[in-house]
Amino acid sequence: MSEKIAMTKLKEIFTQDYQISADRIAELVQICDELNETLSSQESPEIDFYLHLLQNLRLFFNSEFLFLSNRISKAINNYQKVQEGISTIQKDFPEVYSRWQYDIDRLLLRTDARVQNIRAQTSFEENDLAQAEILYTEAIKRYSNELEFEQKSQDYFHYFDSLRNIYYVTGLLYNLRGISSSNSSEMYQALRFFRKARFLGQETSNKDFDKTRVQIISLGIQKLEKQAEKFFSTGIIQSENEIYDKASKEYSKSAQLYRSLSKIQSNIEYELQELIQMSSYYEALAKDHMSKDNNELAAVNFTNARKTLDGMLSKLPSEELSASFQPQIYYFDAMTKFCNAVVEYDQLMPEAIAHFNEATTLLEGAKQKAEESNNTPLIEGCTEAINKLNSYQNIAEIMFQTDGLSEE
Repeated sequence: MSEKIAMTKLKEIFTQDYQISADRIAELVQICDELNETLSSQESPEIDFYLHLLQNLRLFFNSEFLFLSNRISKAINNYQKVQEGISTIQKDFPEVYSRWQYDIDRLLLRTDARVQNIRAQTSFEENDLAQAEILYTEAIKRYSNELEFEQKSQDYFHYFDSLRNIYYVTGLLYNLRGISSSNSSEMYQALRFFRKARFLGQETSNKDFDKTRVQIISLGIQKLEKQAEKFFSTGIIQSENEIYDKASKEYSKSAQLYRSLSKIQSNIEYELQELIQMSSYYEALAKDHMSKDNNELAAVNFTNARKTLDGMLSKLPSEELSASFQPQIYYFDAMTKFCNAVVEYDQLMPEAIAHFNEATTLLEGAKQKAEESNNTPLIEGCTEAINKLNSYQNIAEIMFQTDGLSEE
C-alpha cells in the first residue's frame, strides 16, 4: 500500500458515518493497524503526525466500542486519552493539523460529548439524580455543539448522527426527571424522544423505550393504589362519624380503582381489595338505610355485604386468612336478621321477639370472635348493635305481652 492510498483510506475513515456496530468498529481498528504499518515504513516529514493521528483514531474507536458495550469506566479513560493525544498533535504539528482540522475537531467534539454523557450515566447509576440531570443537560449541549459545527460545514452525513444522540440523551434526561419527580408526563416526553432517536437508527433506544413504558405503568399503578387507599380511609372516617351515604360513595370509588388495577395488572391482591371495598360499600348503604328506618333495604344490603365477603373468602390462599373474616360474616348475618326482625316488629308480628333473640346470639358470637382477634372496629359495631337490640327486645316483650293480656 502506497502512502497516497494510505492517505485516501485515512480520509475515508474520517468521512464515513459513525459506527454503532461492534463488528464494524473492529474492522476500523484493523484498518488503522494496517495504515500504521504502511506509514511506518515511509519516509516523510509528516509521517509522525499521521502515526500519532492513527494512534488516537484507533483509541477513539476502542472508546466507542467500550461505550456501546456499556463498559463506561474504561471508555471514559480512553476518551480522555484521546483528548490529551490530539491536544499534543495540535501543539506539535500545527501546519499539518490545519489540513485535517475539520475532521479532527469534529472528532474532539464527539469525544467531549461522550465524556459528559458517561459522567451523567455514572451519576444516574449512583442514584445522584440531581448531578445526573446537570450532566445530561451538559451532554446535550456538547452534542448540539457538534451538530452546529457539522451544519456549518454542510456535513449532513454526520449531522443526523449527532441529532440521533441529541434525541436519545434528551430522552434519558426526561426519563430521569420523571423518575426523580414521579411524573409520568416527563416519562411520556422521554418516549417521544426515544422514538425520534429510534427513527434515526439509535438501536439502544428500543430497550430504554420499553423500560420507560414499564416505569410509566408502574407509576400509574402506584398513583391508583394511593388514590384507592385514600378513598377507603375517607370512607372509614365518614363511617365512624355515621355519615354513611358519603362513606358508601368513597368505598365504591375505591372498589372501582381496584377493578381498574386488576385490568392493568393481574393480581389477586387487587381482586381481594375490590371485594373488601364492595363489602364495605354494602355495609355503609345498609347502615344508611337503618338510620332512615328503611330496614327492608338495610337487610338486603347486609345480605349483599355477606355474599361479597363470601366471594372474597373463596379466593383467599389459606384457611387461616379465611377464619379471620368469619366474625364479620357472623356480624352481617346477625344484622340481616336484626333488620328483618325490626320489619316484623313494625308490622306487629310476635315472631320478631324470637328473631331479635337469634340476632343477639349471633352478635354476641361475632363479638367474642372479634375480641379473640382484637378487631376493635367490629367489637364496637357488635356492642352498638347489641345495645340497640336490647332496647327493641325490651319494648317488644312488653308490647306483645300486653297484646296477649288484652286478648285474654
